[in-house]
Formats: sequence, C-alpha cells, structure tokens
Amino acid sequence: MTTEEQTGYHAGIDVGGTKTMFCITGGDGGILLLERRSTSAHEAPEPFIAWLFSELEQLLGGLQLTLQQLKGIGIGFPGVIGDTEGILTQAPALPWPEEDIRPVIRRHYAGRLHLDNDVNLALLGECWKGAAEGREHVLMITVGTGIGGAMLLNGRLYKGASFAAGEAGYMVVDAGYARSRFPVSSAAFGPLEAVASGSGITALARAWLAGPASGRDSRLLELAGGIAGAVDARHVLQAAAEGDPAAREIMEQPLEHLAAAIASAAVLLNPQVVVLGGGVATSGDYYVHEIRSRVSRYLPSSVNVEPARLGNTAGAVGAAAAAAAILW
Repeated sequence: MTTEEQTGYHAGIDVGGTKTMFCITGGDGGILLLERRSTSAHEAPEPFIAWLFSELEQLLGGLQLTLQQLKGIGIGFPGVIGDTEGILTQAPALPWPEEDIRPVIRRHYAGRLHLDNDVNLALLGECWKGAAEGREHVLMITVGTGIGGAMLLNGRLYKGASFAAGEAGYMVVDAGYARSRFPVSSAAFGPLEAVASGSGITALARAWLAGPASGRDSRLLELAGGIAGAVDARHVLQAAAEGDPAAREIMEQPLEHLAAAIASAAVLLNPQVVVLGGGVATSGDYYVHEIRSRVSRYLPSSVNVEPARLGNTAGAVGAAAAAAAILW
C-alpha cells in the first residue's frame, strides 16, 4: 500500500473475553483515542458485531468523525482467524459457528478490513510504537491466563499454513510432563501454559498450600487476605519479587519451562528481540530478570529479552497499524 493510501483515519479493535480496546489514529499515525469497554459477548457473530460497531461509532462521534471517514479497520480476536477466510476458531470466549464473519462486518463497514489473531496484532503494536520498534525479526510471547505467541520474520507476520503459528502454549519442553497432559485439545491448555501461565502458577500455588509444606512461613496467605482459595499468580509473583522462599520455589517450574521454550524458539528463529507481554510477563522486574538469566543458560549466544511497553493497548494499536498497512 502506498504512503498516500496509509494516510487518513484508521481504527484498531482488540476483542478480549472480558474487555475490548479501541484505538483511533489520525493521518500522521498519531493516536487520537484509546478506550476500553467491557465486552458484550454473544454466542453468534451478528449481535456481537452490531455491538462492536455501535461502540466504535459512539467513540468516533466524540471525535466528530464517522465510520465513512475511516480508511481502514483492523480487528483482533482471541482465537485463530484468517484474514482471507474470516472464520474464527479456537476462541472459547466467542463460541461462534465456524462461518465467515466478513459478510456480517460488511453490513456495517465497506472500507479496508483486516482480521487477525490478537497476539499477532499486539506484536505489530510493539513493532510500531513499543519494545520492538524498527525491528524486522521479532518473537513475542504473551503470558497471562494462557500463553500465546507471534512472529515477525523479515518484516512480515508469519502466520503458518492454517493461520495458527505462534500457539506457544502447546510447546513441549518436558516430554514426560507433556505426555501426562494428553490427549491435547484446542479447547484445553497446552503442556507449556498448563504450568507456566497465570492459571498454571495459580494451580501450583494452591497445590503447595494444600500440601505438607504449607506450614512453612510464606507471604502468600497474607497477600490473599488469609484465604487459601483466593491465592493466585499475582500473589505468587509479588511474594517472589519480595524474596519469599515458598513463592520462589513455586515459580521455579514455570520459569524454567518458559525459559526453555523461549530458548528453543530463539535458536530456530534468531530474532533481534524477544518481547514478553501479558499480565504475568509484565508484572515487574523480577519476572523479566529471571527469564533473561535462564534463557541465557540454554543459548550459545545471547538474545535480547524485553518487556512489552504498550501493555493492554498493544493489540488495538497493532490493529490500527494493520488497517493502515503500516506493518505486516
């Protein structure tokens, strides 16, 4: 796309299971608006898309703009979707029939449209205005409730044969542990995210509290208000950052598994930078430092590991970049 075609207003939308982020950019690529709304999830695409565009029109109205003034819209979904097929799969938060949703969107908007996985677009956001700005070879790993991934190779998103490249949660770094997780299902956590995601860390912490070692001193219960069932990954990460021995013991397996996965991917892809995103990965210096030091143990040469800079706005910013064909 030419520079002339990139100019104008564009919108980026990052659809999440509970929150949806909207981004509107101007002709110079400057961000005019970033707004988050609670997701109004539906079991069919028609009412959901209608809600999505109703929200977008309200936000545009606040800027004295209309849908017709947008040169393009990018939309990221929490699942696998092909821009040339428009069929959303592996999206538990949006359990829609496996049908092309582009005709539904076209009832509301006729301009340039880009559909993609949310992590792919978060990577584009970080490449445009974040931790990977100006880089052409980037691996992004997001660690939150689950684990996702995306790759920019030679300046272009790599999506794979069925648009499912980057499903890092299914990486195998411990064959024995992975076998215990079979049969693998796209509706369930993969072997890596089962132990290294926020959900995995939460499960390990609650198992520790229920086990024989739970009598040892630890900040975990205090941070969770004294309720063992309320302990989650946030408490483990905070306690570990403070030097709590129990929390650091709980974190050992998640950190080692994720570091091994990143090292394995880095050996194959040789990225300029590995960007860590998601709520767990951006929880503080402790986590990033631990991943950096552990990754270095496995690699013959160093790789730059950086925390994402854009936080929960990365997907919407990247969607706007995709709509303007600034980055692919």
